[in-house]
Amino acid sequence: MSGKGEVGVKKKNLRGFWILLLAGLLAAVCTGCLFQPAENLFELPALPESYTGLQTTIEETMDELGAEYATINYGSNTSTIQLLDMDNDGAQETAVVFLRVTAAEERPLRVCLFRRGSDGSYMKTHEISGDGTSINSVAYEDLTGDGVEELIVSWQMSARVYILTAYMITSTGTVELMNTTYNASYLVNDLDGTPENGKEILVLQQNSTGEVGGNRAEYYSYQDGVMAMAYTAPLSDNIVDGISARTGVLADGVPCVYVTAQADAGELTDILTVQQNGMHNITRDESSGISASTLRAYADVQATDINSDGILEIPMPVEIPDLEQQLTAQNSAAVSAPVSAYYVILWRQFDSQGNAAVSCITYHSVTDGWYLMLPDSWLGNIAVKRDDSRSSRGERSVVFYYWPEAESSSPTAFLTIYTLSGNNRENWANKPGRFVLHDDGTTIYAATLNGDIWDCGVDQEQLPQRFRLITVSWSGV
Repeated sequence: MSGKGEVGVKKKNLRGFWILLLAGLLAAVCTGCLFQPAENLFELPALPESYTGLQTTIEETMDELGAEYATINYGSNTSTIQLLDMDNDGAQETAVVFLRVTAAEERPLRVCLFRRGSDGSYMKTHEISGDGTSINSVAYEDLTGDGVEELIVSWQMSARVYILTAYMITSTGTVELMNTTYNASYLVNDLDGTPENGKEILVLQQNSTGEVGGNRAEYYSYQDGVMAMAYTAPLSDNIVDGISARTGVLADGVPCVYVTAQADAGELTDILTVQQNGMHNITRDESSGISASTLRAYADVQATDINSDGILEIPMPVEIPDLEQQLTAQNSAAVSAPVSAYYVILWRQFDSQGNAAVSCITYHSVTDGWYLMLPDSWLGNIAVKRDDSRSSRGERSVVFYYWPEAESSSPTAFLTIYTLSGNNRENWANKPGRFVLHDDGTTIYAATLNGDIWDCGVDQEQLPQRFRLITVSWSGV
């Protein structure tokens, strides 16, 4: 064997030795984690070093109760240990800990409150027992108007069955202000416009028995030392699932609650107002039992403050011609009524009498993640067609045609919006005639506009101002 060959073998053997050595070292390091019991790998909630005394007190309480940490399913307060300023004096004097007593057969869930003393140490002051399979959600709100927050807990009993409780925390104990069963959702807010009286609770119930009127909203306010049900109002009869709510104001400034739900024919929004004579569903038609004015089968867009004026708009989709289907229908007697796949959205605001007015019009390209604020004149004068033939190279487009009332005359393309995501997106965006609408670093949105086809009310300078990206926001209770 030549000297060169011997050197090659030695290098190969030496490389193998180092690989084996490194593998052994890694195995030694990882043995401590790979071969430990699973419970040793779970990291329990840990507080900052300044709260080591509280951590010790919590652990002592857990040992005493034979408890483990409990999880909270939903909401903005899901930590198992929560540090709070419940009296709103600027200092976090209270720690709330959520536990499950493992040996308990009844009321296994625990909410333990610890209060910080002047010396910085914590002492357990309150313990609340709860029944159920888990803690569904937790909230802290001033329900009585005294400036101190109450504790609101939703206990999950079974699938879609919950008990909602509210507790006033006093120096001597806890006072239960409310205890009610519900199966949909709840909302806490100043619903009557009197913040000095504390916040109210709106409980939403879904029909579970089949009787008419089973879908309803229950309004609870603080009266004579308890949260009492003051009003009820019916929700739409055709609701089948997914009830959620959010507070807002109407076009004439009246506070309201928007209740959006899945119905048997799409999605709808009930609008509730609280007035001196009770709570009212201002969009529900008494004869039909539903909010027909807000019912929409196309549900790819949700109610939102589309024009950022502080008032929620309810979408009303309006079909516009699908160019390919329309042309097919004209050339084929077999196709008599093509189904449109394209919509413009009329965004409507409601006033306290249930009257609706359109505030703006948009076209949403949900597939591409953008929408366009349209001039009013486009409604009834445009058709749309997608072009995904070049999607393999990272280019998709939506083409707008001038075609007033789908006339027999030929439709003419006047605007194309491109979604460019390929490696050559900058080159594609700068092709002759194109201009950039938005660049988010990974995708470029560009357009071509031919103002000679139709006086559409938008020029090249205005179009980027009307172009928006679709942002997804979750709102629920």
